[in-house]
Amino acid sequence: MLQISKLTDYAFIILSHMAFDKERVISAAWIAQKTHVSLPTVSKLLKILAEKGLVISFRGQGGGYQLAKNATDLTVADIVAAIEGKLGMTECCTSENACALDSHCTIKENWQIVNKMIHSVLAGLTLHDMIRPLARNAMALRGIPVIVEGASND
Repeated sequence: MLQISKLTDYAFIILSHMAFDKERVISAAWIAQKTHVSLPTVSKLLKILAEKGLVISFRGQGGGYQLAKNATDLTVADIVAAIEGKLGMTECCTSENACALDSHCTIKENWQIVNKMIHSVLAGLTLHDMIRPLARNAMALRGIPVIVEGASND
C-alpha cells in the first residue's frame, strides 16, 4: 500500500489550521488544542516544518509559529517531502544503483516515469487546495485527471 505516514497527515492538519490565519503567530499549545494532536507531536512537527522553511518560528513572549508562505504557494509535494523525504516509488527513483538488480532491471525507467507523474500531481496541488473540497472539474482543468469509480466523468 502506498500511504503517507501519520506524521505527514498531522502536518497537513496543523498547516491547514495555520492557513486560515496566516498573519497570526500561533502557539504550539493552541494548535494542539484546536487539532487534537498531542502537544509533543505538534512541537516535533513544527520544528521539522521550521527546519524545512515551511513555517517561521518566533521565540519569546508572544512567540509561536506562522506559515512561511501563502497557502497557495505551499505544494502538497513540498509538505510531503518535508516530513517523508524525497518521493520514491522504488529504490531506483531515489538513488542510483541502490538496488542489486539495477543493471538488469527492465522496468526501472517506467517506475521513474510513474514517480515523476505522481510528483507532478502532488506539486500541482497546494495547501490552499487541500483546505477546501477538491472539485473534480477544477482538477481536470489543471491537467490532473480525476477518476471516481461509479461516478460519471463529466
